[in-house]
Amino acid sequence: MTETAVAPPLPEPKPSLADRLCSSVLSIARAEDDGARISSIAKWEHDDSTLLRVSADAGTIPSIAAALRRRWPLASVGIVEDVMNGTQQAQLLVPSGTDQLRRASSMATESRGVRLLGSLARALGVAAALVFVVAVAATVAR
Repeated sequence: MTETAVAPPLPEPKPSLADRLCSSVLSIARAEDDGARISSIAKWEHDDSTLLRVSADAGTIPSIAAALRRRWPLASVGIVEDVMNGTQQAQLLVPSGTDQLRRASSMATESRGVRLLGSLARALGVAAALVFVVAVAATVAR
């Protein structure tokens, strides 16, 4: 009697980035409107960004867009209107990793706290230079 070898089960494939993005966006949108749905998703090949649109009741689109802005501050979020049928959609453009780094850096340098710390560092540098000049002058004057 021969025994047949049973192959081990294959591991479940990991969901793609688009699948995870859709799932996350849909859970946020459905917190605002139970009838929300993903109407389209597209990968932009030229810069590796992802464009996703959410359809829902017109009254909840602004709150969905606001929730998406809070969740993805580095993404571009807007409301688009389909002029053919008069419906609105929330649109989320998730930039490429390089663009996200650029936007994060820009947001960090534009923040009020960073500007205040920069001013404080410059003032302390000037004060330290003045103290050094006074100490050298006092030493030389002896």
